[in-house]
Amino acid sequence: MSEFDGDASAAHSDDWGDWDDDAREDFAYRWSTPRIPEGVVDSRQHVRDAMLAWGEPEERTETAVLLVSELVTNSVRYSARSATVRCCLRRSCSRIRIQVWDAGGDGIPAQRRPSACETEPDGAARAALSERGRGLLIVTALAAAWGTRQDAGGRLVWADV
Repeated sequence: MSEFDGDASAAHSDDWGDWDDDAREDFAYRWSTPRIPEGVVDSRQHVRDAMLAWGEPEERTETAVLLVSELVTNSVRYSARSATVRCCLRRSCSRIRIQVWDAGGDGIPAQRRPSACETEPDGAARAALSERGRGLLIVTALAAAWGTRQDAGGRLVWADV
């Protein structure tokens, strides 16, 4: 298991949102990965390993793997200033929080609803064939909650399972 550099976790200690008070640091798994497509594969394996070690159910594990895949993919694609992506999986009694931090980019991810043309039969077919633009829709559909925060130090995106 890899730990964050001290400054990264300290800089975003208030970004954990409404995190459970019962969460213990020994139920946190942290790693850094290069901001390249192979980093997505690496992150999926880290999540699988941690969830297996914690005895999490297979369905919850696969959901967490898909969520980290989408969040790290967004970092790889849109954070031009980062050489690495820093990730953390935190476990409490009731949930797993996936956190992905990078140096930021041209904006903060926003929750998006399908456009009117995507909900029409022909528009839905075009959207289904598109190779981009569905990541945060998947996150919205699968996560119990998710959010994001950006400041001068970077961008943090999190999702709860």
